[in-house]
Amino acid sequence: MIMERIINILSDIKGLDGWKINEKTTESKEIFFIKKNIDMVRSKDVQHISLTVYKDFEEDGVKYRGSSLVDIHPTMGEEEIREVIEGAVYSAGFVKNKYYPLVKPSYVKTGEIENTFDKDSLSNWISRLSKEAFVSDKHEKGWINSLELFLDKNKHRIINSEGVDISYGSYRGELEFITNWQEAGEEIELYEDLLFSDYQENFIIDAVDEMLKISRDKALAIPTPQLKDIPIILTGDPVKEFFDYYYSKSSARAIYEGTSTAKIGESIQGPEVFGDRISMFLDPDLKNSILSSPFDGEGQKLSKVEIYKDGILKRYWGNKRFSHYLGIETTGFIQNIVVGGGSKGLSELKEGKYVELTAFSDFEMDPVTGDFAGEIRLGWYNDGNKTIPITGGSISGNINEVHGDMYLSKEIQNRNNFMGPKSMKIRNVDIVSG
Repeated sequence: MIMERIINILSDIKGLDGWKINEKTTESKEIFFIKKNIDMVRSKDVQHISLTVYKDFEEDGVKYRGSSLVDIHPTMGEEEIREVIEGAVYSAGFVKNKYYPLVKPSYVKTGEIENTFDKDSLSNWISRLSKEAFVSDKHEKGWINSLELFLDKNKHRIINSEGVDISYGSYRGELEFITNWQEAGEEIELYEDLLFSDYQENFIIDAVDEMLKISRDKALAIPTPQLKDIPIILTGDPVKEFFDYYYSKSSARAIYEGTSTAKIGESIQGPEVFGDRISMFLDPDLKNSILSSPFDGEGQKLSKVEIYKDGILKRYWGNKRFSHYLGIETTGFIQNIVVGGGSKGLSELKEGKYVELTAFSDFEMDPVTGDFAGEIRLGWYNDGNKTIPITGGSISGNINEVHGDMYLSKEIQNRNNFMGPKSMKIRNVDIVSG
């Protein structure tokens, strides 16, 4: 077995002070469509092994731990593996990170995570899911142009020199599709990438149906008018991007490297908050997220962690290295964000004039400065009497100037590794007309 061969070689390498192996084997089924016609069906079985080696050294009385990451291919011979490892150990000696320990065994039984995909073969699931993808493709003016569906069954194993040896399984589903819609004018085309890790009834059907409706509104949209001093409602994916700021600000790495000055016990939204206060926790077991996992990539056992409560930062999160640097308990690297709903329903958020934005060509949030901006792909402008779809133009602002007067919807959405408000209402945002 390749893993045993690697471990035997590692035990014979001089100048090596630690190591970690991440093995991932994947059984994959893929299907490709052009409109409703199958273009190609493909299967794959692959094994990927990455090895991290660690080398300790001192300079001027300071202890350092260098590391180097290399890939080991299953077809490699013993001498080739040895040569790669020795080269990695040599390279690790030039990396000057302050010393940190590796994860030790947790001796916690996790059990098998239940998953609906375990109840049938990947081939049968890929057939069922592809049929569901076309259920909503029934419009005269709009249709699915092309579609690609992937379903992976993964087996993970993490071993390190401290005695960690854990295994667990996961699934990764991905649906990429392009929708077209044509009214009287130019035909428009939109792209969507949907990620999932478990079967949920109507999940794909509803997602495709929503995308076709967005395509229809995009085809009917007028250029974004010149608007000033009007509330902005973000809906869908942009909300997820917005909350990544608070996630980044609470990381041990950001604190250690000085890119975040967030302090435990203080309000992340500033001293005065007139709207909703943020409550957030990280959940390694979030349903239908491809990033859910009982362990992080270092073998650290993961558990649900509260980060913010009513806007107050409760604790930092981080992997073994940066938690060690700060002298805090290691939470591990958890990538699922859960945010509590707000005080207003979506209908309340839409009282009066507003601009609602749900799709951007490119929405970016700077995790250091809080600056955000996006080019509007689709939104709706309500002038107090009627609502019309808009497209083009852009928005820009800074989160520190908006989150003191921010309202979150009671309605909740679940988008891969984010569960939280479906919409949020903010002010002090600049709009450039299309």
